[in-house]
Amino acid sequence: MIIAVYAVKGGAGRTTIAVNLAAALGQKHRGDCVLLDLSLPYNHAALVANLVPAGCLALSERPDENHFEEALLAAGLHHHTGMVVLPSVLRVEQSELVTPMLVQRALAVLEQTFSYIVVDLGVAMTEVTLSVLERANRIIVMVTAELPTLKDTADLLQIFETVLDIPPARVSLVLNHPRPQTMVTRADAERVTKRPMHMEIAYDGARFDRAAVMGEVLVATEPSSAVAKTLTRLASSISDEHKGRAAKRN
Repeated sequence: MIIAVYAVKGGAGRTTIAVNLAAALGQKHRGDCVLLDLSLPYNHAALVANLVPAGCLALSERPDENHFEEALLAAGLHHHTGMVVLPSVLRVEQSELVTPMLVQRALAVLEQTFSYIVVDLGVAMTEVTLSVLERANRIIVMVTAELPTLKDTADLLQIFETVLDIPPARVSLVLNHPRPQTMVTRADAERVTKRPMHMEIAYDGARFDRAAVMGEVLVATEPSSAVAKTLTRLASSISDEHKGRAAKRN
């Protein structure tokens, strides 16, 4: 199952949410969840999880065309929560090597190896991003309580339906509150986007920022926090959805 995490602007907490979601899935299904970091040109999921990458997706084709799968999986970093983190690049200039064809080839391999593939997508609507959004089984759109962001998100949802032919049932909106106070409520967000919020992440002080600086994953280090509990519920809903899909196939 491919779960794409996207936001129309930076600062929505996308990477932190993607890392914690993958970790929560990893805790439930050890070794069966991979986080593919496609937040280009700067991908920091490994940094947020306090991991040091030595390989990446961009270099996986170089050793030998026939050993792509081996090189790709070897680039994955195993985290103590049970998730695997796969960086797309080690340096900014390698971003041009990450093509839609390479990403689709990698996803085909990862789907054979992992039940859950969480993809952290960059803000830019590139061909790589579009190729993942069209293939994803579940798209999680991070939303912040700001009117410009809500308007842009509403426009994005229209593009999903009318241009990319992505049905609304495949898209979940998650309202994140990175600041202590806002004039925009959940009801306001739902009115502007004309869609219900799947979940809401309440402001939790500097917990996210502190965890990022320390290289800590909240669902593991502070599982009783409100943020961690919300993300664990999100992981559970995705796990239930995957089980439902599997049951229908059988």
